[in-house]
Amino acid sequence: MSCPLCKHDSDYFGTYQGRIYNRCTFCASVFLDPNDLPSAKAEKKRYDKHENSLDNKGYLKFLEPLRNAVVKNQSASQTGLDYGCGPNPVLSKLLKKEGLRIRQYDIYYHNEASVLQETYDYIVCCEVIEHFHNPYEAFSQLKSLLKPKNSKLYCKTALLQPEQDFESWAYKNDFTHSFFYSEKALQFLKEEFQFSELVMHPDYFILNT
Repeated sequence: MSCPLCKHDSDYFGTYQGRIYNRCTFCASVFLDPNDLPSAKAEKKRYDKHENSLDNKGYLKFLEPLRNAVVKNQSASQTGLDYGCGPNPVLSKLLKKEGLRIRQYDIYYHNEASVLQETYDYIVCCEVIEHFHNPYEAFSQLKSLLKPKNSKLYCKTALLQPEQDFESWAYKNDFTHSFFYSEKALQFLKEEFQFSELVMHPDYFILNT
């Protein structure tokens, strides 16, 4: 079968917790077999249990590096999009407290078509891209939502490192995490979607137009 991101061939990688994973022979990403992808109903049931809030100090600390980056790089005159914001868009609330303008979109909780008819100076995907069943199509949409020049796509996810012991990796245990990106996959994103720059940080990465 082909990789849902770069479309190259993949090999069987392993079976963990009853789920089959494949690995791309080109971009080295690991992803769930199509037969093991969760249904929309199962996904939403899982997301409904998230307890992210402004009162959750651990979650606020988790968001801090990404929040700081957006506050540093973006201005109040610009418009951003919190893509895949979930039921309680905490990151949006934090950015609004800093005077930034940001809208929300989520297929389950903020599914407003009008939001996808505009373009943005920046888009934030915080713990979202690992849920994409069709990452190529998803990133194609994200790129189309960005302004052609001087815009940024911020993504926070746990990258799959070459030395990672996948079997003991807790990040894979969430059954809604279906695609795990390697650094080579990020280079593919940059080149395929014609971003001008890929900037790597320990907790997130940025694709610049």
